[in-house]
Amino acid sequence: MNQDITNGTGTQPLNEEQAITNLQRYLRRLSYEGLEGNRVPIDGIFDRDTRDALTQFQRNMGLPATGVADKRTWDSLFAEYQRVTDKERNLRGLYLFPQTPVDYEVTLGDTLLLVNVIQLLLLELRATYDIFEDIIESGTYDPQTEKAIRDFQRINLLPETGRVDEATWNRIVREYSNLDRGDNF
Repeated sequence: MNQDITNGTGTQPLNEEQAITNLQRYLRRLSYEGLEGNRVPIDGIFDRDTRDALTQFQRNMGLPATGVADKRTWDSLFAEYQRVTDKERNLRGLYLFPQTPVDYEVTLGDTLLLVNVIQLLLLELRATYDIFEDIIESGTYDPQTEKAIRDFQRINLLPETGRVDEATWNRIVREYSNLDRGDNF
Protein backbone atom coordinates (compact mmCIF):
# COMPACT_ATOMS: atom_id res chain seq x y z
CA MET A 1 0.00 0.00 0.00
CA ASN A 2 1.09 3.53 -0.65
CA GLN A 3 1.98 5.26 2.63
CA ASP A 4 0.85 8.63 1.23
CA ILE A 5 -2.80 7.70 0.90
CA THR A 6 -5.06 10.26 2.59
CA ASN A 7 -8.47 10.03 4.16
CA GLY A 8 -10.14 10.95 0.88
CA THR A 9 -10.21 14.66 1.55
CA GLY A 10 -6.49 15.04 0.93
CA THR A 11 -6.05 16.77 4.27
CA GLN A 12 -4.96 14.18 6.81
CA PRO A 13 -2.48 11.38 6.13
CA LEU A 14 -3.60 7.95 7.27
CA ASN A 15 -1.51 5.15 8.64
CA GLU A 16 -1.41 2.02 6.52
CA GLU A 17 -4.06 0.13 8.49
CA GLN A 18 -6.49 3.08 8.32
CA ALA A 19 -5.88 3.42 4.59
CA ILE A 20 -6.52 -0.28 4.02
CA THR A 21 -9.66 -0.14 6.18
CA ASN A 22 -10.99 2.78 4.11
CA LEU A 23 -10.04 1.01 0.88
CA GLN A 24 -11.96 -2.07 2.03
CA ARG A 25 -14.92 0.02 3.17
CA TYR A 26 -15.12 1.71 -0.23
CA LEU A 27 -14.75 -1.56 -2.15
CA ARG A 28 -17.36 -3.28 0.00
CA ARG A 29 -19.84 -0.41 -0.36
CA LEU A 30 -19.39 -0.37 -4.12
CA SER A 31 -19.95 -4.14 -4.27
CA TYR A 32 -23.55 -3.47 -3.15
CA GLU A 33 -24.06 -1.23 -6.18
CA GLY A 34 -23.79 -4.15 -8.56
CA LEU A 35 -20.20 -3.43 -9.49
CA GLU A 36 -18.51 -6.72 -10.12
CA GLY A 37 -16.22 -7.64 -7.24
CA ASN A 38 -15.94 -9.41 -3.92
CA ARG A 39 -17.39 -8.15 -0.66
CA VAL A 40 -14.15 -7.94 1.25
CA PRO A 41 -14.00 -7.96 5.04
CA ILE A 42 -13.25 -4.61 6.61
CA ASP A 43 -10.33 -5.64 8.79
CA GLY A 44 -7.41 -3.40 7.80
CA ILE A 45 -5.44 -6.31 6.33
CA PHE A 46 -4.46 -6.12 2.66
CA ASP A 47 -4.92 -9.79 1.83
CA ARG A 48 -5.63 -11.72 -1.35
CA ASP A 49 -9.38 -10.98 -1.24
CA THR A 50 -8.70 -7.25 -0.93
CA ARG A 51 -6.18 -7.33 -3.77
CA ASP A 52 -8.59 -9.32 -5.97
CA ALA A 53 -11.45 -6.90 -5.26
CA LEU A 54 -9.20 -3.93 -5.98
CA THR A 55 -8.02 -5.54 -9.23
CA GLN A 56 -11.65 -6.11 -10.26
CA PHE A 57 -12.49 -2.49 -9.43
CA GLN A 58 -9.58 -1.35 -11.61
CA ARG A 59 -10.87 -3.50 -14.49
CA ASN A 60 -14.39 -2.11 -14.04
CA MET A 61 -13.06 1.44 -14.19
CA GLY A 62 -10.74 0.84 -17.15
CA LEU A 63 -7.62 1.30 -15.03
CA PRO A 64 -4.49 -0.87 -15.22
CA ALA A 65 -5.44 -4.02 -13.26
CA THR A 66 -2.42 -4.14 -10.94
CA GLY A 67 -4.06 -4.79 -7.57
CA VAL A 68 -2.04 -1.84 -6.23
CA ALA A 69 -3.78 1.19 -4.72
CA ASP A 70 -1.79 3.86 -6.52
CA LYS A 71 -2.97 7.47 -6.52
CA ARG A 72 -5.00 7.14 -9.71
CA THR A 73 -6.79 4.04 -8.39
CA TRP A 74 -7.34 5.60 -4.97
CA ASP A 75 -8.78 8.79 -6.48
CA SER A 76 -11.10 6.77 -8.76
CA LEU A 77 -12.21 4.53 -5.90
CA PHE A 78 -12.94 7.45 -3.60
CA ALA A 79 -14.74 9.40 -6.34
CA GLU A 80 -16.95 6.39 -7.12
CA TYR A 81 -17.64 5.84 -3.41
CA GLN A 82 -18.58 9.52 -3.01
CA ARG A 83 -20.85 9.37 -6.05
CA VAL A 84 -22.74 6.44 -4.58
CA THR A 85 -23.00 7.82 -1.05
CA ASP A 86 -23.96 11.31 -2.26
CA LYS A 87 -26.83 9.73 -4.17
CA GLU A 88 -27.92 7.92 -0.99
CA ARG A 89 -27.92 11.07 1.12
CA ASN A 90 -30.86 12.26 -0.91
CA LEU A 91 -32.84 9.13 -0.05
CA ARG A 92 -35.07 8.90 2.98
CA GLY A 93 -34.09 6.92 6.07
CA LEU A 94 -34.40 3.21 6.63
CA TYR A 95 -37.91 2.60 7.99
CA LEU A 96 -38.08 -1.13 8.59
CA PHE A 97 -38.77 -1.07 12.31
CA PRO A 98 -42.45 -1.82 13.12
CA GLN A 99 -44.43 1.10 14.53
CA THR A 100 -47.08 -1.17 16.04
CA PRO A 101 -47.56 -2.57 18.53
CA VAL A 102 -46.26 0.26 20.68
CA ASP A 103 -42.98 -0.65 22.43
CA TYR A 104 -42.25 -3.46 19.96
CA GLU A 105 -38.91 -5.22 20.49
CA VAL A 106 -36.90 -7.79 18.54
CA THR A 107 -35.83 -10.46 21.04
CA LEU A 108 -34.00 -13.75 21.45
CA GLY A 109 -35.44 -16.45 19.19
CA ASP A 110 -37.12 -14.09 16.70
CA THR A 111 -36.69 -15.09 13.05
CA LEU A 112 -37.59 -12.14 10.86
CA LEU A 113 -36.24 -10.30 7.85
CA LEU A 114 -35.62 -7.44 10.29
CA VAL A 115 -33.19 -9.71 12.20
CA ASN A 116 -31.23 -10.25 8.97
CA VAL A 117 -31.03 -6.47 8.52
CA ILE A 118 -29.94 -5.94 12.14
CA GLN A 119 -27.22 -8.57 11.76
CA LEU A 120 -26.06 -7.10 8.46
CA LEU A 121 -25.85 -3.61 9.95
CA LEU A 122 -23.90 -4.93 12.95
CA LEU A 123 -21.50 -6.71 10.58
CA GLU A 124 -20.94 -3.45 8.71
CA LEU A 125 -20.37 -1.60 11.99
CA ARG A 126 -17.83 -4.21 13.10
CA ALA A 127 -14.91 -2.20 11.71
CA THR A 128 -15.91 0.82 13.79
CA TYR A 129 -16.85 -0.96 16.99
CA ASP A 130 -14.38 -3.87 16.79
CA ILE A 131 -16.60 -6.12 18.95
CA PHE A 132 -19.04 -8.09 16.81
CA GLU A 133 -16.77 -10.91 15.64
CA ASP A 134 -19.21 -13.75 16.46
CA ILE A 135 -22.16 -12.36 14.50
CA ILE A 136 -23.39 -14.20 11.44
CA GLU A 137 -26.27 -13.16 9.23
CA SER A 138 -28.62 -16.04 9.98
CA GLY A 139 -31.98 -14.33 10.36
CA THR A 140 -32.33 -15.75 13.87
CA TYR A 141 -31.91 -13.49 16.88
CA ASP A 142 -29.44 -15.78 18.60
CA PRO A 143 -27.30 -15.33 21.76
CA GLN A 144 -24.40 -13.87 19.71
CA THR A 145 -26.71 -11.22 18.24
CA GLU A 146 -28.12 -10.48 21.69
CA LYS A 147 -24.59 -10.04 23.10
CA ALA A 148 -23.62 -7.75 20.21
CA ILE A 149 -26.74 -5.65 20.82
CA ARG A 150 -25.89 -5.42 24.55
CA ASP A 151 -22.36 -4.29 23.66
CA PHE A 152 -23.73 -1.78 21.16
CA GLN A 153 -26.21 -0.46 23.73
CA ARG A 154 -23.49 -0.17 26.39
CA ILE A 155 -21.15 1.75 24.07
CA ASN A 156 -23.97 4.06 22.99
CA LEU A 157 -25.27 4.64 26.54
CA LEU A 158 -28.60 2.94 25.87
CA PRO A 159 -30.33 0.62 28.36
CA GLU A 160 -28.48 -2.73 28.08
CA THR A 161 -31.45 -5.00 27.44
CA GLY A 162 -30.04 -7.09 24.61
CA ARG A 163 -33.30 -6.45 22.75
CA VAL A 164 -33.76 -4.12 19.79
CA ASP A 165 -36.37 -1.52 20.56
CA GLU A 166 -37.06 1.57 18.48
CA ALA A 167 -34.35 3.63 20.22
CA THR A 168 -31.72 0.93 19.65
CA TRP A 169 -32.82 0.49 16.03
CA ASN A 170 -32.61 4.24 15.40
CA ARG A 171 -29.11 4.38 16.88
CA ILE A 172 -27.93 1.39 14.79
CA VAL A 173 -29.25 3.06 11.63
CA ARG A 174 -27.68 6.38 12.62
CA GLU A 175 -24.29 4.80 13.27
CA TYR A 176 -24.51 2.88 10.00
CA SER A 177 -25.40 6.10 8.15
CA ASN A 178 -22.40 7.84 9.73
CA LEU A 179 -20.17 4.94 8.70
CA ASP A 180 -21.37 5.06 5.13
CA ARG A 181 -20.78 8.81 4.86
CA GLY A 182 -17.27 8.43 6.18
CA ASP A 183 -17.79 10.89 9.05
CA ASN A 184 -17.76 8.35 11.86
CA PHE A 185 -15.62 8.99 14.88
